[in-house]
Formats: sequence, C-alpha cells, structure tokens
Amino acid sequence: QNKEFPDTFTFIYIGRLVKHKGVEELIKQFNGNFFDKEATLRIVGSGDQEVYLKNKYESEKVIFVGKKLNNDLIEELHLASCFVCPSIFEPWGLVVNEALSASLPVIATKEVGAASDLIKDKNTGFIANNMNDFGDKMLNLFNDRKLLQEFSENAELLMKDKWNYNLYIECLDNVI
Repeated sequence: QNKEFPDTFTFIYIGRLVKHKGVEELIKQFNGNFFDKEATLRIVGSGDQEVYLKNKYESEKVIFVGKKLNNDLIEELHLASCFVCPSIFEPWGLVVNEALSASLPVIATKEVGAASDLIKDKNTGFIANNMNDFGDKMLNLFNDRKLLQEFSENAELLMKDKWNYNLYIECLDNVI
C-alpha cells in the first residue's frame, strides 16, 4: 500500500534463468533503450542460463542478484518500480500475482497466461506483442511517472479488492 518508488527506475525480473523465459531478449531491450538513462534491471533467480547471462551481460545497470526467497524476495519487489515478464511460454505466471500484490505495474508478453486476467483492461500494466513492443512499453512507463503511479494503485486495488481468497472461495464454490 502507498508504493514508494526508488530514485533510480528499477525494472525487476523474477524467475528461472532458462531460455523460454526470454531473459536474454529482455536484457537486449533494456541495454538498447536504457544505456543512457537512470534505470537498472535487477534479475532475481537462477537456472541453466545464469552463468552465460551473467558473463555476457552483467554490468552496473544489469544486476544479477541470484535466487531469493520469502522476505528477501518481498524486499526485492519493494525496491522495484516495474515488474517485467518476457516469457516466450508461460501457462500462468504466479509471479505476476506477486508483483501486482506489491503494487508493481507489470509488463508481460502476450504469451503469459496471467496477462489476460490480471493486466488486460485492468490498467495494471502492459501486454507486449513482441520484444520490440516490450522495449517500447518499458520506455513508455519509464517516461510517464503519472501512468506508473496509476498502474501501481490499480495493481494494489485489483489484488486487494478482487483477486484474493474470497475470489478463490467463490470459484471453488461454483465448481462444487
């Protein structure tokens, strides 16, 4: 509640570092669009591409923080400005729920299953059609702090007022 944004605009990716998560393409978009801007990309997670990605892309602006759990993961979410989910294939993407619960706007690819329920027509972020569009949407949110704030407030309200345990109970009751 009442999200406070860091002075340096901080995009955060949380997830496994495997090919179908699209992390390398995310880094390329970030490096191409933000090399001269006050922004960072924090990458939280581990996986079979971790060493490759770190060796090729780690810098002062692209920061690999490793795997985080529990309160450490929550702290990472609180230190961010926007969550990015560049997956090539993602049946749901529970981390989208977690990011929205931390009042973070989300930029996701259209392949992320949660995007249609949690972003589309909810004003909680953007859904990108491809990675060039993804980079454009990152720039859009970076350049429009009023929109960033609006998406953040909408994210909090969606998760608090709608997408919560009451909804799960109602869905379960309907199924039964």
